[in-house]
Amino acid sequence: MFKKLFTSVLIVLAGNFIFAQVPSAAIVVPSSTICTGQNIIFSSITTNTPTSYNWTISPATGVSFITGTNQSTVGITFSYQGVYSVSLSVANASGSFVATQSTTVSLSPRASFSASLTTAGFPNQLVLTNFSSNASNYIWSYSETPSVDNTTDAVHNYSASGSYTVTLTALNSNGCSDTSSYSLYISDSSGVTLPNVFTPNGDDVNDVFKPIARGIKSMTVNIYSRNGNLVASWNTVNGHWDGRTTSGIACESGTYFCVVEATGFDGKDYKLKGFISLFK
Repeated sequence: MFKKLFTSVLIVLAGNFIFAQVPSAAIVVPSSTICTGQNIIFSSITTNTPTSYNWTISPATGVSFITGTNQSTVGITFSYQGVYSVSLSVANASGSFVATQSTTVSLSPRASFSASLTTAGFPNQLVLTNFSSNASNYIWSYSETPSVDNTTDAVHNYSASGSYTVTLTALNSNGCSDTSSYSLYISDSSGVTLPNVFTPNGDDVNDVFKPIARGIKSMTVNIYSRNGNLVASWNTVNGHWDGRTTSGIACESGTYFCVVEATGFDGKDYKLKGFISLFK
């Protein structure tokens, strides 16, 4: 009788011992490449049902927790490159356990660029100048085409009006990347406007007379003196007058007469006349 009771007690004690062991944990690093500025999620594999979790990072400078530190996973953003020690403490009624993982953080590139259209309307050309830092490779992508450019700077042509987006992805040798985007709208109609004053005095400010054109495919411009003499002419969209005659003689200050004939890509024709004031 006593022997049977003792055996039952041992079975109960053994059962309690099996289900009340100290927990353990292993940290799962999401990627072999961790970069600054990214939201990184660390997870864990545990045994024996922990009832509490506590994540810590050393050194803590530049480290931001994007989730709570008292759960089985944690979100972290690193602001600085370097080697960090990520630790997870787990515990239950029987005890605690600490897992530690060394993690190397690489510096991310910074994608940055400027974009400028060479004219108004269409067709048009977008000049892209790259100002990215800590990058060695680049990918320019365009919303209207699957093709990409891998040059440092890029030039992209648009043959139609509409809304467009350009995205630059900057990458470095560590596998880190960053993106930057720019949205633009190209006018859907043609137009020509004539400035009425210019100052060809060599100061690089308003030194030439040039019709402001958008969506124009052909243009002819003639400039006349007040006496009706032709002093300058051109038949290109991007032509201009520098204040000199066709023989290269500087014109005197005064009023001149301009005649423009142009045709837009939308089929619209223009015939404009106006006075130009030349000041030196």
